Amino acid sequence: MAQSNEEIAALADPQLYQHFLVSAEKLSELVAAAGIRPADDVLEVGAGIGTVARALPRSRSLTLVEFDKRLIGLLRQNVPHATVMQGDALEMVWGIPFDVLIGNLPNWITESLIRLIPSLSFRTAVLAVGESTDLDQLGRGFSWSEVTRTTGDDFIPPQPTVSRIVRVAPLAMAGQLRDESQ
Repeated sequence: MAQSNEEIAALADPQLYQHFLVSAEKLSELVAAAGIRPADDVLEVGAGIGTVARALPRSRSLTLVEFDKRLIGLLRQNVPHATVMQGDALEMVWGIPFDVLIGNLPNWITESLIRLIPSLSFRTAVLAVGESTDLDQLGRGFSWSEVTRTTGDDFIPPQPTVSRIVRVAPLAMAGQLRDESQ
C-alpha cells in the first residue's frame, strides 16, 4: 500500500539531511537519463525509502545501499526485487559491480563520491549534486550534463535548497554509445 506524504515525511531524519524525491516528472527525467538496459547491473546509493528504485525499469540486478538502518526493512518491502544493503555508500561502492550508478545523497557526500568516480568502472552515473558543485573536477575523461534542477517541492519533506540532477559518463563509453546508435 502506498504511503501518504505525511507518512513519508515522518520517516525522514533531519540529522541525516533526508529528503525523498517524489516528483513524478523529476523521477521520469532521472530514469530516462540513466538509460538502464535489461542486462545492466544498477547500484543506487542513498536509496532512502525506495522512491527512485521503484521508478527504475527492470535490469539484471538492482542493489540499493542505505545508511539509515531504520529504512532497510521498508526498502526491502518497497523494492522486493532488489538486494538491499545497509552501510556507508562511499565505502561500499568499491565492492559492488555496476553499469549504472544512481545517487541521491546529501550534497557533501556526493562531493566525496565525485572524487571517487574516476576510479570506478561504469557506463552511466546519475547523481543529485549541489547547485554550485564543480563537476569539472572529474577531469577530461568524463562528460557530464545537467538533466534537471530540483527544488523543495520535488521532495518530501521539502528540500531547502536547489539541486541539480546530472548525468556523468566516461568519454570512452560516450564514444561507444554513439557507435551503437549508428
